[in-house]
Amino acid sequence: MRSRAVAVRYVTGMRRHLTLVPLLLLLAACGSQTAGTPSAPAPGASTTAPAAAPTTGPADPASTATATTATATAAATGSPAATVSGPQYAFINKIDPASRELTYDLVDYFVGKAAVQACADDGENPAENDWCVGYYLRNNNTKLRTVKFAPGAGIRVVDLGELKKAELGQLEGGMLLRFRIEGGSITEADQVYLP
Repeated sequence: MRSRAVAVRYVTGMRRHLTLVPLLLLLAACGSQTAGTPSAPAPGASTTAPAAAPTTGPADPASTATATTATATAAATGSPAATVSGPQYAFINKIDPASRELTYDLVDYFVGKAAVQACADDGENPAENDWCVGYYLRNNNTKLRTVKFAPGAGIRVVDLGELKKAELGQLEGGMLLRFRIEGGSITEADQVYLP
């Protein structure tokens, strides 16, 4: 009877790890920075953890890759985020396709072992949907920032588990985005799937 319990526990644990693979593959596809290469924080910015985007190679559930965002110095009124640059993770607060403006709330985004550590640091408990095991979001402030999309900015949204090219009007409030700001404008934006 004991060997049956061990086998059931092994299969259950294996199933849990296998469910992480699609999420990690999607996250890896969203990354464009080499693992272990830190993102440069904006002038006057601070980070809460070492920053590195997910790798574009095979997903590894034991990965220590983290992706965090810098805390910008933009005013709380939603002024342009000229001081924020590089890859960012944020929730869409408002999108205005006519003016090509995005109002967003920056978050810190962690994956793999870094997610486990960040959850422990914040006193969070793991959940069945990979919270604290596969990924973790930290939002220590609710300051809103506004930035414009550059002409020709690449935009992709999750469609049936894949990132597909999209138009600005397809972005919606509440979506989590990974985007890159260069020269004060968004040059690329990808929706991040959350289970």
